[in-house]
Amino acid sequence: MKDRLDDLLAGRIAPDVYRLTQPILANEIAARADRCGWRFARLEGRQIRSKAAFLEACSRALAFPAYFGRNWDALADCLRDLSWAPAAAGHLVLYEDAGIFAAAAPADFAVALDVLRAAVAYRRDAPPPLVVLLRRAGRAAALVSRL
Repeated sequence: MKDRLDDLLAGRIAPDVYRLTQPILANEIAARADRCGWRFARLEGRQIRSKAAFLEACSRALAFPAYFGRNWDALADCLRDLSWAPAAAGHLVLYEDAGIFAAAAPADFAVALDVLRAAVAYRRDAPPPLVVLLRRAGRAAALVSRL
């Protein structure tokens, strides 16, 4: 099945933070990413309702080093670095049910989104790239481009 995810993984679509609207199972996304040399991480957002829960979920999903400081600056640093997580083609993060955090803590979700966007922008110039896909993000991500 050829779709925009294939174009993204092949580098025909620029890395960014996107709303994922295609009905693709997470396991299928992971398999396709793996076939293309991308490292895949999944944030399960059903339990993320706070900054602390978001930072912990990122730490687990992306296997951050033990020195991760569990604050916004530390998240930004780890997302820009990613040297402990080698990836041939790039890093793909699927954030499921992002709207739960957005509804529970809108200000913190906005900061999280800013940190993710900044890390994606940084990694465009420091390959391999980082891409974040938001699924079921709600109104808080209305201004995020759709994939």
